[in-house]
Amino acid sequence: MAEPEAQPEISADAPSRRDQAPRQEPPRGKKPGSSRGIVIGIAGGLVIAAIAGVVVVPNIVRDKPPVVGEESTLEVLVPADINAALPTLDPGTSKAAVDDAKNCKAPLGWVTLTQRNGHGGMVRVRSGQYLSPPIKLTSVPQRVAIPYPSPYPMGRGVLTLVGEADQVGFYLTPGGIHDVNGTYSVNVRWQVRNPCPS
Repeated sequence: MAEPEAQPEISADAPSRRDQAPRQEPPRGKKPGSSRGIVIGIAGGLVIAAIAGVVVVPNIVRDKPPVVGEESTLEVLVPADINAALPTLDPGTSKAAVDDAKNCKAPLGWVTLTQRNGHGGMVRVRSGQYLSPPIKLTSVPQRVAIPYPSPYPMGRGVLTLVGEADQVGFYLTPGGIHDVNGTYSVNVRWQVRNPCPS
């Protein structure tokens, strides 16, 4: 005959199971401390993103020319006009750019300069590392050849007028009239294409 199972002793002071409040289980899908893990994960992601930004963004920015305002279009000097444009270029610093244009590696660009009030004045055009010779402004428009301000395949750069002159017509597409008291910069873009179309 089997012995009866021993019953646990229940003290008279202990509440019965029926009197105890049911133990609360955490909601499904959430474990205690899981919101702390999410916060740590987000903070870690932000730290990694900040480090990547410090390493990657300067390299991206360094490869792009600075932005000064609206962009104008810098036109290509066609190969047939290169020889006529040589007097407007600095012979000492433009030789490589002229050779590249003649050998169809990278074209030259051009701008038109004039002065509206007839007082005359002197300006130079800075295009990347190139600085044009001084240009005496007159009321007669002058076409001035320049190397592109950044490597031709980039398609964008900045031109800067340097000098002291009033009412300078600095014509690109679109052009404009500007007072140059020291410097005036303008963003330019160009369509990258074969420098010597056949």
